[in-house]
Amino acid sequence: MALEDPRQARPRPAGVLWPARGQDVFDVGQLDLPAPLDLVASHYWWVRWRREESRPFRPQVLGHPVVHLTVEDAEGGTMHGHGMPSALVHGLVTRVFAVDLPPAGRVAGVAFHPGGLAALLGASVLALTDRVVRAEEVLGPDVAEVTRVVLAEPDETARRDALVADLTRRLEPVLERVAEDAAYTTVRAAVELMRAREHRTLAPVAEALHVSPRTLQRMFARYVGASPLWVLRRYRLQDAATAIDAGEADDLAALAADLGFADQAHLTRAFTTVIGVPPSAYRDRATG
Repeated sequence: MALEDPRQARPRPAGVLWPARGQDVFDVGQLDLPAPLDLVASHYWWVRWRREESRPFRPQVLGHPVVHLTVEDAEGGTMHGHGMPSALVHGLVTRVFAVDLPPAGRVAGVAFHPGGLAALLGASVLALTDRVVRAEEVLGPDVAEVTRVVLAEPDETARRDALVADLTRRLEPVLERVAEDAAYTTVRAAVELMRAREHRTLAPVAEALHVSPRTLQRMFARYVGASPLWVLRRYRLQDAATAIDAGEADDLAALAADLGFADQAHLTRAFTTVIGVPPSAYRDRATG
């Protein structure tokens, strides 16, 4: 997640931050998760902020293809169209994640592995794509109690432990099913291959896993909430943004070829569709 004046904000790959400025306070971090929860979720993370009311903050992040469970509280009483405090489920975001932050707030979250929540639920997460819903709609009405428990804890380790305890309680009855879910295992393996920059098309990924591209498409729609080609392109767009941020994109045509785009025009269309500006403008803002 990143913070910036919305007039100057530039979407960044997930995990890349802008520093807070002046008297603004911005704290972000993550902690590992223990077994058995690590079977379906990658890490616990948090964000806390306080800003001058006269200076708006608008985080913009080019996120990973994952679903998050969050416990949130904020001054002003509303985030993502929901009253605060609240437990929420954030589905996969197909474009840049952006939110106007109130003057102060905090978020504690668990990031699921791609496919992790679907494996845990035994149900598709496709309907969650580009949505933020109350956690009760996904995990049942009793999950609302976790909001009070987590926010009452004094530090992030204790908040992590409270979230872990609640999710582990839900996971234990279906742990055997999740561990034996071959489709989930395939999705996880496919995503790991897609992270590697040398993978530019879907066919080699499917071949490495001994499945057809059509089979991957069915699996990803249910478990991830997007097509495998979309996930592959999301990682390559993150690579493009990272290269530009690092000053390694003087030749955008060469960058497009390196990332598997047919030409610079294809990279420009994909980049502009997701991020909102062409890579040349994004680069100019980085050096301006």
